[in-house]
Amino acid sequence: MKNNKIVPALAFLAVMVGTEAPLVAAAPQLEEVIVTAQKRAENMQGVPVAVSAITSEQLDDIGFNDIADIAAQVPSLIVLTNLSPLSTTFRVRNIGNAGNIPTFEPATGLFIDGAFRSRSGIGIGDLADVQSVEVLKGPQSTLHGKNVTAGVISVKTKGPTREFEAMAELNGGSDGLRQFKGYVSGPLTDWLAARLSLVDTRRDELVENVLGPDSDTQNSYAIRAQFQADFSERFSGRLILGYAEKDLRPMTGDVFLSDASREVIDNAGGQLTIPNDPSDRTVEYGDEITFESESNDVVLNLEYGADAYTLTSITSYDDYESLNGIHDVEQQSLFVADFNDVQIGDSFSQELRVASNDGLLFNWLAGAFYYTNSFIRGDRDLPEFIIEEDADEYGDAVADALISQGVLPTTLLPVVVPVLGVPGDRGDYYIEQDTESFGLFSKLDFSFSERWKMSLGLRYSYEEKTGKVNQSNQTSPLGCVPPLNTNLICAVTPNGNNFDQTNDFDAVTGSLSGSFFLTPDTMFYASLATGFKAGGFSLQNGTATDDTRPFGEERVSNIEIGAKSEFWDRRARVNAALFHTEYRDFQNASFVGLVFVINNAELVTVDGIEIDSTFIITESLSANLNVAYIDTVYDEYKGGQCFYGREPDNALGQCDLSGEHLPTAVELKTNLALNWRYPFLQGDLYTRLDYLYKSEANSSASLDPRFDQASLGEFNLRVGWRDADWDIAFWGRNLTDEVYISQAAPANIHTQVDRNLNSPVGSYQAYTRPPRTWGATMRYYF
Repeated sequence: MKNNKIVPALAFLAVMVGTEAPLVAAAPQLEEVIVTAQKRAENMQGVPVAVSAITSEQLDDIGFNDIADIAAQVPSLIVLTNLSPLSTTFRVRNIGNAGNIPTFEPATGLFIDGAFRSRSGIGIGDLADVQSVEVLKGPQSTLHGKNVTAGVISVKTKGPTREFEAMAELNGGSDGLRQFKGYVSGPLTDWLAARLSLVDTRRDELVENVLGPDSDTQNSYAIRAQFQADFSERFSGRLILGYAEKDLRPMTGDVFLSDASREVIDNAGGQLTIPNDPSDRTVEYGDEITFESESNDVVLNLEYGADAYTLTSITSYDDYESLNGIHDVEQQSLFVADFNDVQIGDSFSQELRVASNDGLLFNWLAGAFYYTNSFIRGDRDLPEFIIEEDADEYGDAVADALISQGVLPTTLLPVVVPVLGVPGDRGDYYIEQDTESFGLFSKLDFSFSERWKMSLGLRYSYEEKTGKVNQSNQTSPLGCVPPLNTNLICAVTPNGNNFDQTNDFDAVTGSLSGSFFLTPDTMFYASLATGFKAGGFSLQNGTATDDTRPFGEERVSNIEIGAKSEFWDRRARVNAALFHTEYRDFQNASFVGLVFVINNAELVTVDGIEIDSTFIITESLSANLNVAYIDTVYDEYKGGQCFYGREPDNALGQCDLSGEHLPTAVELKTNLALNWRYPFLQGDLYTRLDYLYKSEANSSASLDPRFDQASLGEFNLRVGWRDADWDIAFWGRNLTDEVYISQAAPANIHTQVDRNLNSPVGSYQAYTRPPRTWGATMRYYF
């Protein structure tokens, strides 16, 4: 813990926020920011929750496309993506899950127009007209319930309007970027209004493949229709219908090969023509990796306002289907195996709540939440794994290397038993998970005086999960017969290794906070919150045994003190929070072989300080300075993943990571933004310069020292002119073209080959952040 640094910083901040600077006559002032962090519309400065809010105007200033753009403005938020859009994961205060596990629900809850989304990668980047984005930091289980032990990202889109409005936007840029965004909104009758929005994005590759189709492309389309009905002065409804599809080649892992693996590939007739550099965004895949998906969502929001209370109902349904075709599992020039990853999911949720209306001394809120989710991974009519044409040559090369080192006896000749199988061998799995949960929640707010307030919240949650795994294969004779079971298919889909189990979980969680208003513009608060995330099953394919698949529920407690202040005649706003969080039985995932495995870390602690600040320096110049210093540690974790070459600490092949920082856990992250505006030609010239800094971190789940990433500084720039009708801008991101490995993991097949050959160095794959990009935007308002 770094409290010796945090406490003096907070003391300095407390002095600063309580100091009023001299007033400046007729100076511009900061606008009030309204948030719904506590399920009711409130001024952000009076809410005893650490929340960062990005308004519609700020979204325009940064050129918002997806949540990754928000992470550049909110230091406590990290967004990671690797193999496909479905792998997108959000981490708040360095806490989050691996995104490649579809049955492993997120720790940061994503809500779009009030509806919970079970997969972080669904719906991101498909919204053309976002009104605001709120990032709630720390556990939010009392009011938001499901899977929010790290925090909440709440996205709100613009609704139908009573007056006609429309917008069309064109984006073009580097790497063949072509994008159209647009919307039209207006009344249909005197009580019904509608809104239609569309976004279509195309982009060429960011990763070069010297042998096959390039990768990391974009090709997506989404449409969203909304209807707002005002049935009476008291009763209204909003219906949202969304559809999105993607058909692209996702990012591919850039592979570093050990000398042993390179020799095997060379002996098998493979090509090795590019530098052995996992950060150069150049690969040598013999075939392409593809991704296709379709998704639908429906949200119905009904609201009835009485004199003393407001009744709100949010009904939501969403579904998706995707196919990730990895036609080169071996990640090199040879064709060894194909992997077809089919995923199908659907969810239904219903929230009903009632809240009092602006009681002077006492406010209350109560509600109920119901949720079901059905998920399938696999296709009964499509094999997930297929051994391809070069498996014989590659397997022979592996066998020759093993025999030459004395690992295999000469009696097990590859001509008798193919090491990896023969072309046409296939493996199938069919994985299902069904989830049903409900919750009851309430919150009471007391105003003892104009200065003192207290809030108390309570929630009961229940969740039941059923997990099933069915596996089978068809291989060459003797392929899966010990000790000759070296066939790849035998390892990834062993016959009869099936699973069927149901578990249920329940918990009572709560929150308590107190607020003190030193002045009408300066508030101090303290809060205590607990959270809960249901356990589940590690439903991966492979050789896992029944006793290793279940993992336990996660419990979290958070203590926080904070200050929120506006001063300098409301030309300055500074919000800060100091927190200590403990996660018991923290749910963690590790990449082992070809699959992820989930277990529980005994104790994880998070200590930190966050500062969000905004300053209007002159009528033309404003600045944002946001800082997060967060220390995230495995206080106790005896079942961690071992990096290559490290000896396990127990018989299960696990390593003790106690005392280590979590993967991708950046200690210091800052954002400095300068906004300049100047009247010109009946409009405004404007410039926004962003500088993002992050300190060093390790990018692998095993905390392999090879993946210690140095600190990074990144610049983004946007320059343009706008008036009431037009907005024309030129922009660039990562202007200095910094290279940063955001995630690293063992290579799919080569790492295991390295182990069998006793190679001193293991192969691995790496995923990097996007390189420098640039472009132009032209927008017209009708």
